[in-house]
Amino acid sequence: MKCFVVLLVCISIGWVHSRTIFQKDNIARSGEATQSSTYRPEYNAAAAIDGNTDSNMRYGSCSLTGNDNPAWWRLGLKKRYKVDKVLIVNRGDCCSERLLGAEVRVGDSADNNNPVCGTVTDVSELYITVSCHGKEGRYVSVVIPGREETLQLCEVKVYESEIPSISLFRLIRIG
Repeated sequence: MKCFVVLLVCISIGWVHSRTIFQKDNIARSGEATQSSTYRPEYNAAAAIDGNTDSNMRYGSCSLTGNDNPAWWRLGLKKRYKVDKVLIVNRGDCCSERLLGAEVRVGDSADNNNPVCGTVTDVSELYITVSCHGKEGRYVSVVIPGREETLQLCEVKVYESEIPSISLFRLIRIG
């Protein structure tokens, strides 16, 4: 019986170490959003983290800045995270090209001067995923650098990287 338990533990440990990184919950929902300006009150920064992925601006679930240079939206996460990926829902009823060239940044600077995870180069799809490969920080921002533009985000989801762990004690009790 002891040999069986040891074998089970060894197999389980090997399985855990072979697994890829998985996503936890969307951590954006617990953060606080701000933006460079607000076009109208109903298009405030918090609309982009309300959990509603409706991409029609007229239904009030998208954020929209004024015509700013740079236009930016920032999420304060309240503590440091290792960010795996950021999912952006672009506007679907019109004007999706406005997001071209937007940079997703992660870091500890509240002024958006953080490392770039990626740049939006394709707006042909409604959902845009930017991989951040575990970049660490308290802030996630979307910035349109170098031009005057309005920034519209219908939802932003942020996923933390975490390696799954399994309790050795739990494995022994199961066996």
